[in-house]
Amino acid sequence: MSPTIVSSEYLYRGRLISLKLVRAVYSRGEVVREVVEHPGSVVIAPELEPGVYLLLRQHRISVGEVLLELPAGTIEAGERPEVCAARELEEETGYKAGQLIHLARTYSTPGYSTETMDIFLARNLEESSSKLEADEEIELIRMNREAISRAIRAGEIRDLKTIAALFLAFSYR
Repeated sequence: MSPTIVSSEYLYRGRLISLKLVRAVYSRGEVVREVVEHPGSVVIAPELEPGVYLLLRQHRISVGEVLLELPAGTIEAGERPEVCAARELEEETGYKAGQLIHLARTYSTPGYSTETMDIFLARNLEESSSKLEADEEIELIRMNREAISRAIRAGEIRDLKTIAALFLAFSYR
């Protein structure tokens, strides 16, 4: 079922992602695929109190919109996902997690990207201080489960990593 890789060449190498062209032979012929290499990321569902979560409202240049989403970030070279999750949570929200629970490791878009995404539930939060980057103008939003579910159905929350992480958090016991 696995193809034979004929060639693989980088078209672009960037700070965050790289793009390569892969030629592969399957049993029914040769294909060419563009593959985005990504170091991996995390998404964190911060639970302020049972059933109440902290979301972020921020502008995303890539889609040209303000989105409502969970804190997330890219894993740095040599960094463990749980360390990245703790760092991103504090940087973006100004909270530290007393308890960080790993819920899942997923592929964000396996059709063209190597990115894995580790999903965490953060509990027992204590206030700290945020350390926002230049492109992070963030408004913190408190929402309970019912409001989140309504916002997803209404199309107000459209970020898939956020939707997946929240539903995993909702089902955690």
